[in-house]
Amino acid sequence: MIDKIQKWFIYLIPISLVFSILVADALVSLVAILFAISQTYKKNYNIFLNKYFLFFFIFWIYLIVNSFFSYNIEVSLSRSLPYIRFGLLFLAISYFVSDTTFKKNLFKIIFFIVLIICIDSIIQYFFGYNLLGYKGHRSRISSFFNEELVLGRFLLSMYPLVLISIFYFEKKRIFQNSYFLTFLVSIYMFVIYITGERTAFFLFLMINILFIIFLIDRINLKNTILILLISSLLIFISTKHNKHTIERYLTIKNIFKSGDFIIFTQIHEKHYLTALKIYESNKILGSGLKTFREVCKKPEFHPEGCSTHPHNIFMQFLSELGILGILFYLISFLYFISKLLISFFKRKTILREKSNFYKKIFLLSFVLISIWPLSPSGNFFNNWLSILTFFPVGFLIYYEKKFLNKS
Repeated sequence: MIDKIQKWFIYLIPISLVFSILVADALVSLVAILFAISQTYKKNYNIFLNKYFLFFFIFWIYLIVNSFFSYNIEVSLSRSLPYIRFGLLFLAISYFVSDTTFKKNLFKIIFFIVLIICIDSIIQYFFGYNLLGYKGHRSRISSFFNEELVLGRFLLSMYPLVLISIFYFEKKRIFQNSYFLTFLVSIYMFVIYITGERTAFFLFLMINILFIIFLIDRINLKNTILILLISSLLIFISTKHNKHTIERYLTIKNIFKSGDFIIFTQIHEKHYLTALKIYESNKILGSGLKTFREVCKKPEFHPEGCSTHPHNIFMQFLSELGILGILFYLISFLYFISKLLISFFKRKTILREKSNFYKKIFLLSFVLISIWPLSPSGNFFNNWLSILTFFPVGFLIYYEKKFLNKS
């Protein structure tokens, strides 16, 4: 009974991420608590020895220790203590997706949620309002997220899961047809483009480049060209409809406008300079989790670059968690790069379980992109972003284990 409850809570997480972060976070917390209790009751202690969870657990311990040396202990502890729930979430997902029915249902839920959002986004872009009457912004759309301009990030996070979901539809001739996949990826690219979220769009392009590189033997060149043509045509049509979207993307030229190289934008550069100043004041431990917003107000830390976070994952780890914290980040980043490289060189020797190999590549590519250091980013420790980052990790654990067991 308790397992069924957890499964239903997991079903609801992708939906609640769209409409209520409070509900989504509550569901994650409930799944984490119930999973820890149920597995302990079953004496299934081995599940907690998973390498991803063990690394996460050590990182969590560091966050707690770091909080006691923080600029604001109470604020840091309020974020670090309950952070373990995200590790338990991906562990729970990796455990439950071994149930074929649950796995199929969850992937179908994700697929249709994203499909509805894409349709709604296109309606909002061309008609000004979405299905719920939410008005689009001048150069950006948000669909059901309304005032929260995070649609692009949500679609980027769901992308590998949407691709994997294709494998679980009974009508495989339709959903796995190359032309259907071509159309799906083209529309997906177009919708992320019209969100106006430049980072999400460029990371989406990057993740597809990774797919092409690592699955070069599987990629159909004709379909790849077709995707580019369809996407380009849709973007051209959208430019005629609303020039503000393309103008938003063209602001990237401002990086070189003054003659001096600017990191992304002048505002971003100020954030990063402030983060570096904070790091230099406490190189070992940083200022403490969730304290950038407070410490940056001090005159010695360039308050003109003050914000809730540095808007870059590397700079956030550096300023708030110090050298010790950045080690966890670098180990993770290098690990996923090495996993992808190993997969690339082994791809021709894979004779069985190719579908699981492809799924693993999709998820590895996403995790690497989600922690990419050379782009602006949201607050890594934000609850909504943490769910989006760690939710797919559960699937990665499952497919890695399945692939190793059968290949």
